[in-house]
Amino acid sequence: MADVIEAKSAQAKGAREEVTADLSAEIVKSVEKWPEDRVTCRRIGANSYRCNWWSVADNSRDDNPRMSGLLVTTHRVRKSRFLNVTKSMGGLVIIEQDGQASN
Repeated sequence: MADVIEAKSAQAKGAREEVTADLSAEIVKSVEKWPEDRVTCRRIGANSYRCNWWSVADNSRDDNPRMSGLLVTTHRVRKSRFLNVTKSMGGLVIIEQDGQASN
């Protein structure tokens, strides 16, 4: 019985895809952003990432717009994208999930 388990384990290990490095930090540096944006990026799969573009929240509608600090949310996600990213000799190849290429 132990021989069967070991054989199945060896097949499973050989069938795995090559693990690539996490490119999140490089993606944050290379995506287009507004000067006031803060971009966060998280790896969600082998070559899949979710990036959020955060900007300062508009507090003009708040009942107390002077309230600041950790008491209220100061930023909001203005844009969010799922990206497929690979690294080539020329740099990062970034493709939005809907198929549009992005620099």
